[in-house]
Amino acid sequence: MQNKNWDTTKMPSQKGKNVIITGGNAGLGFQMSLELAKKGANVVIACRSKEKGWNAVERIQKELQNSDAKLDVIPMDLTDFNSIENFAKEYKAKYDTLDILINNAGVVNLIEKGTTASGLEMHMTTNHYGHFALTGRLFPLIKKTKNARVVTMSSGGYRWGVIDFDDLNWDKRPYDRVKSYGDSKLANMIFMRSLQLKFEKENISAISVAAHPGLSATERQQTIGIGGKLTKILAQPVYKGALPALRAATDPEVKGMEFYGPRFGMFGYPKLVKIKPMVFDDAVAERLWKVSEEVTNVKF
Repeated sequence: MQNKNWDTTKMPSQKGKNVIITGGNAGLGFQMSLELAKKGANVVIACRSKEKGWNAVERIQKELQNSDAKLDVIPMDLTDFNSIENFAKEYKAKYDTLDILINNAGVVNLIEKGTTASGLEMHMTTNHYGHFALTGRLFPLIKKTKNARVVTMSSGGYRWGVIDFDDLNWDKRPYDRVKSYGDSKLANMIFMRSLQLKFEKENISAISVAAHPGLSATERQQTIGIGGKLTKILAQPVYKGALPALRAATDPEVKGMEFYGPRFGMFGYPKLVKIKPMVFDDAVAERLWKVSEEVTNVKF
């Protein structure tokens, strides 16, 4: 693949495209919202706080010096499946197509085990179940939009993940924040592949791809991430961290079931990354899909 030093100068125009970015109000998501709005896309920011979402819109308009930049905010809480359903209803009432869905929002390495209001473990719910439910609720629009893309944000941490069907909620095992996070990121990768296979089986023109940002200097990474102080020294700027997902979302050369990350693992321009064999276990993938349907009450 060409474009060794791919950056946003190589991003084609996104004029006329409808884009949803979860967590598009802060960190990497904010950067993606900014760059896609700059290229003419209509960007819908999905985040818990409407106020924070509109604050992000104002910041983008100010930075672009363009009060006409196409941006919208629809509130959504990824840990609340009713909130996800309401988001999808509002989006579908406003828009007829969905060209790019970037499943970006997530929680990272929570020190103590967190649970949602319904008692589900926080990493798996926010990072996987919530995005599974959202993609499922929006599936009819993705299906009818020509050449749509679903980009799922994962992490190099998926490599230490395990899908333990006997204890997905971490009720039996002693809680481990790194492994718990890794489990959810492995689930992201498995979902990305399963979704691509579904597109192919149903002759849908959409593609499903994954990306990871490496070590990026987001506020979250510098406070509760693995790095902490180390992150402040080693991390690449947020602009660089957003590039793998932006490339996955817009580069015409991207194919379904590909994975983009920084060239040097933690930093560098985005490149195609080899996916570990654990992602290709059909039995695990089929079971995870069924469990995700049961947990979220969403069927594609």
